[in-house]
Amino acid sequence: MGRGTGRTAMNNIAMGDAMFLLGEAPSRPAQVITLQLYRSPDGCDADEWVADYFQHLLSHEDLKPVFRRRPARTALSPSTLRWVEDEPVEIDHHVRHSALPGQGRVRELLEAVAVQHGVPLDRRRPLWEFHVFEGLEGGRFATAFKTHHAIADGMSLAKHVLGSLTEDPEVRGCIPPWAARPQAAERPTQQSPSISLAPVGRSVSVVRSLVHMSRDANSRVPFEAPPSPLNVKVGGARRFAGDQWPVERLKAVASAASCTVNDVGLAMTGGALRAYLDELGLLPDRSLIAMVPVSVRRPGEAIADGEGNAFGAMLCDLATAVDDPAARLGSIADQTRTAKQRFSSMSVAEVLAVSKLIMGGAVLSSFTGITALPRHPFNLIISNVPATNRPLYYNGARMTDIYPVSMISEAQAMNVTLTRYDDLMTFGIVGDRRALPHLQRMLVHLDEALTALEKAVLG
Repeated sequence: MGRGTGRTAMNNIAMGDAMFLLGEAPSRPAQVITLQLYRSPDGCDADEWVADYFQHLLSHEDLKPVFRRRPARTALSPSTLRWVEDEPVEIDHHVRHSALPGQGRVRELLEAVAVQHGVPLDRRRPLWEFHVFEGLEGGRFATAFKTHHAIADGMSLAKHVLGSLTEDPEVRGCIPPWAARPQAAERPTQQSPSISLAPVGRSVSVVRSLVHMSRDANSRVPFEAPPSPLNVKVGGARRFAGDQWPVERLKAVASAASCTVNDVGLAMTGGALRAYLDELGLLPDRSLIAMVPVSVRRPGEAIADGEGNAFGAMLCDLATAVDDPAARLGSIADQTRTAKQRFSSMSVAEVLAVSKLIMGGAVLSSFTGITALPRHPFNLIISNVPATNRPLYYNGARMTDIYPVSMISEAQAMNVTLTRYDDLMTFGIVGDRRALPHLQRMLVHLDEALTALEKAVLG
């Protein structure tokens, strides 16, 4: 059993985190996964090493506070969601060991992860699971850390995972991402800023930003996105597709076009979506619009490190109605540059306030189930979760790959997340199984989009 302090503590759940609990349903759980592939240390029997590794995981029952919590309502305030902390945690319920079917190909691993992505976490327990998959081709194994979006956004989940690794292959003192460091002082829990509409209305800066966005040719406001196959009701079945490209290819395009690698990733996604939807005969006449989360975790801000959600939101026209890849990239770069300038002049509270207004339409669909709209707040979410350019190890086992698996929701049937690790840019694409057939075709189109950008920009 996981150890706590012997007491039960309760804290109100911040509004931004509670929305993920209130807006989900059994068929569309609000959870994210970080998938890592590893190679056992040289000279070890892979099967024996993984068996010992699993027992090592089970032995770590001292949990970080965020992984001891479960949501609850109180008799005095049944309408208020609270975190209940420090109750005994059955670690063997949360940490699970599975063997991959068939030949243990990466494709079969991704299918197993897609199935797990659609299985809701048990709200009677802390909202996380850690899956170990053995039998992966090439003598490798994989881990999938699944958490509810209410306790971690992509950035904070990656921080937990990467924080458990080391750049030194000789180190043998690593501990699991949920484990508390021995004798580490527990900091008081800080809640993410809770934003209501009252301060939004009173803030001259926020109102001014919204007005400027509506007038700026390089900005987009909510409910400009066209109807598309991405904006339909979702079910419980998922598809997950992922692939990688050398970061140097994206950097060469970014350097020649005077933009960022993230801009190139967005342009690749825009080009791939154009080809994918055109292939299905479902490409809208107007360009798709993406919501791009922007981390607002800044030094000195009162946001708990590694907990909850702390992201702003910008809208980006992906120029899917444009055939020219260079023009698409230029348009995207102009939009992201403008958004960064705007956000840099605002406080964290102001960024979150504007972002909640941007996100409001999507939240409305989650609560009401209404998807048939003439225009949508945005068509999909495209995230970027940074890792590191150096190889990382867990007690000598090298992490060879990392795949981000984010959430989809009502009227948001696709999510694309990018992660940069060890000089590779990985794209993880989650889609509703029924709404978006042949999702793996997106990977082919991403490769074609990068090649087209190289030809257009580099010559």
